[in-house]
Amino acid sequence: MTHGLLPSAQPARQWAAGRLIRGVAAVSTTALVVAALGSASPATATEAVPVTEGGRLVLWGLGSSGPARAIPASLSGMGFTAVAAGPGFTVALTAAGRVVGWGNNSTGPQNVPASLTGVKVTAIASADNNAGAVTADGRVVVWGQKSLLGDPTKVPASVSGVRDLAIGTDHGVALKTNGTVVAWGRGDRGATAVPAGLTGVVDIAAGPSHTYALKSDGTVVAWGRNSDGQTDLPAAVTTPGNVKDVDATAFGGLALLNDGSLINWGGSPIPDSLTGKTITAIDAQNDANLVLDSTGTLTQWTGTTVNEAPVPAELSGAPVAAISTGAYSHSAVIVTAVRIVAPATVTGTAKVGQTLTAKPATFSGGPTTVTNEWLADGAPLTGVTGSKLSLTAAHLGKRISYRSTAVKDGASVPSTSTATAAVTPPQVVSSVRASAGGVRYGVAPRVAVSLSPAAASGRVDVFRGGSRLGSANAVGGRATVVLGRTALPVGTHTLSVRYAGNSATLPSSGSVRVSVAKASSGLRAKVSPKKIVRKKTKAKVAVRISSTSPVKSGRVTVKLGRKTIGKATVSRSGRVTVKLKKFPKAGTVKIKVIYSGNGTTGAVSKTVKVKVRR
Repeated sequence: MTHGLLPSAQPARQWAAGRLIRGVAAVSTTALVVAALGSASPATATEAVPVTEGGRLVLWGLGSSGPARAIPASLSGMGFTAVAAGPGFTVALTAAGRVVGWGNNSTGPQNVPASLTGVKVTAIASADNNAGAVTADGRVVVWGQKSLLGDPTKVPASVSGVRDLAIGTDHGVALKTNGTVVAWGRGDRGATAVPAGLTGVVDIAAGPSHTYALKSDGTVVAWGRNSDGQTDLPAAVTTPGNVKDVDATAFGGLALLNDGSLINWGGSPIPDSLTGKTITAIDAQNDANLVLDSTGTLTQWTGTTVNEAPVPAELSGAPVAAISTGAYSHSAVIVTAVRIVAPATVTGTAKVGQTLTAKPATFSGGPTTVTNEWLADGAPLTGVTGSKLSLTAAHLGKRISYRSTAVKDGASVPSTSTATAAVTPPQVVSSVRASAGGVRYGVAPRVAVSLSPAAASGRVDVFRGGSRLGSANAVGGRATVVLGRTALPVGTHTLSVRYAGNSATLPSSGSVRVSVAKASSGLRAKVSPKKIVRKKTKAKVAVRISSTSPVKSGRVTVKLGRKTIGKATVSRSGRVTVKLKKFPKAGTVKIKVIYSGNGTTGAVSKTVKVKVRR
């Protein structure tokens, strides 16, 4: 059946992804076909080709698909191992296992989710408005349009151990490593109704609302909507040992048989120009079809139009490793070629006496040779081999890099690491001298540090055990480290002084002794009331202690001669009011107010005159 414009009852949306090319010779017995499909059968639509077969992307199509064909500049020279074209967008898998996307589909399948950043991916898939990926640990991630009827982006948590993925309009299908299939999304049209007991599956394909599975015995199983005969399979695809690959179109399917011929049902007719040709790979999406034959020729058709968007001449006979067609004449292939998979890198410190370590670049396309060399300011270093470079005075001031060059068929592809900073002289030995005067508690101790060499600069830290008490930056070999007012308790302490060093100077350490005495104190006392009568008035003394110590607690004792006439405990703030006993005699008497101090605050006393009346 030929379909031009799609009827309104059938959404003009479909899935699709690149087909990998791995040929299997035609065989005459079912047993041989089963053995072949189990090993060298065509890989599933979205699984990555080996890095040795990966390479450059070539995209073409009609003018409206321009954004999907514009490979971002950031991916220039990159090697790819899988590609999945969709209407208005392209999703690809770099040879390093990273998913990338570009284009302008309004539902956003070109916007790879952040959850895949840094995650190695082994397979990708595209649909009309969705894209998906299978991670190296067998998880599935789908993004793009979220449908109310059935959302393929809502992958059930139970979907695990997956090797391949196909996406329909409103459903997703996953092929597990054990050869079983799981599906999710819209179920009222049967696309998610995986037949009971289905095992031995090696490939899957998803249409708008129907699904196909290719089994290891070379037969196809179908389920889902059958409004246009989508699941009415031709006898040729249900005959054991007959089918090499299968894909889904908008209203049916396209199959590649083991004899290299094509058969389709419910879709666009196969062009007469393919009669008698041996087909090696197929891909389909919506009403678009793309095939590769044994001569290296690509043919595409939509409806009855063949090569509406001409296939680039450069692809004639090229070593094509994977093909993909997106709806509305947007197609892509991977041509086996030497491309950078992981760039060359250099790690280490660019300093005389240090050793740099290089990691050679890796390449796709199976280069014939790969050579590696060290560079100084872009010029090769002679006599240097291996991945390690010991820096000497000969490298002073030069920026070091590492270059890997892959060669195949007379063409070379270089990968040069980012150059290091200019190589600096070796670090010189340093030493630390430090001194500190004695202080009273509550006064910040100051440690004077002198470094050698005299021009040394960098951070200086003072430690008591494992606790850092203070830091300062040395300039011209000198620094003063101010410690906290209460950083050290009363007593004598040996502190560690550590110099961190810098690019030119090695770190070093020393010690310093710091003595901390009790804080000095002052005392103010005021007696009340003004009129005191002997043997009658109970006077009071308001006492205030001043000190550099933040804690001024302790005892205050008031004496009249040798006799104690009052005592009280001072608060932390240094204030207290002492109640006195009655004075026995009249006249001017002297009382002594004594503050005993505490662990951090020194003692102090003061004599106060008191006039006592009769």
